[in-house]
Amino acid sequence: MNGIKKKIIAAALAVALTVTIIAVFAACGERADDGSADDGRMYLVIERSADEHLYSVFTLGTSGLGNAFDALDAAGVEYSESGGFINSVDGITLGENEFVYLYTSVESDFDVSQYAVTVDWCGITLVSSGVGAAQMTIEDGCVILIGKIRW
Repeated sequence: MNGIKKKIIAAALAVALTVTIIAVFAACGERADDGSADDGRMYLVIERSADEHLYSVFTLGTSGLGNAFDALDAAGVEYSESGGFINSVDGITLGENEFVYLYTSVESDFDVSQYAVTVDWCGITLVSSGVGAAQMTIEDGCVILIGKIRW
């Protein structure tokens, strides 16, 4: 009986690992082969689970997009905001001392303070945004990742 339980557990772990790998590569698979977005396109990435590397990825045309709110609207993502700051996004719940956080590939929007944080998304280094969602720059090939942090 013990051998059967071990085989079942091993099979379940293999399935879980396969699903996680597929989720990561599926999110990254929407990128162009050279690691950048196609001309006139940008990626809006919602981090569903940092622990499991699960993302919702929206590839959007940049025409008519002026900031992160425009990108959220174009993607049809539900969010709430107050004073230019995002309070919730796409049903992600925030716990005590948790906040929505924005990362970007647009250098002019990088946080240049000592508190700047970098994350990797599909081989692209993103930096915490030094501007609010209403001031974020949308440009060809950019990536905006929205997740949550705990203070």
